[in-house]
Amino acid sequence: ETPVFMAASRKQKELAPQTKVLMHDDGDHLSLLSAYTEWKKASNRLGFAKQHHLNHTALERAATIRGQLKDLVQEAWGVKSIGSCGGPKNYHLVRRALLKGCFMQTARRDEVNPNSYQTMSTRQIAKLHPQSVLFSRRPHPPCVVYTELITTTKNYLRTVTEVDPTWLSELCPQYFG
Repeated sequence: ETPVFMAASRKQKELAPQTKVLMHDDGDHLSLLSAYTEWKKASNRLGFAKQHHLNHTALERAATIRGQLKDLVQEAWGVKSIGSCGGPKNYHLVRRALLKGCFMQTARRDEVNPNSYQTMSTRQIAKLHPQSVLFSRRPHPPCVVYTELITTTKNYLRTVTEVDPTWLSELCPQYFG
């Protein structure tokens, strides 16, 4: 996996605020969506990527995959037009869609240790990955959807976005009803 956000060198730390503009408070998936959307709008995409410490190659790959998925949906289901989610005002819909599609990768904040989470499917204890947008947020969100469970000396949830715990039974009643 190629990361979209690249760590700035010590010499470039003063540019960090330009990257923070792309970060979304609700989590990493929305930060990735924000970075991709702004990169796609830029007239000089390579320059935009450098300025915001983004991996231009990873963004180009994402654009290619998005195009392939769009073509597949249009061909398979006869969909004429595929629009965007409508921007940040509809990011709650993106969060709901993430939960609906990734419900097996949800975790609730641990009641005993509020800095840890317990995965809903396997009951493993994990912490938010230090590179997550949500890592420094206090208190941590009560419920998250994650892309990866990484195991090193500890378990970490990587690429994490907050979801409303009430959505679990609403969107996935067969598992959380």
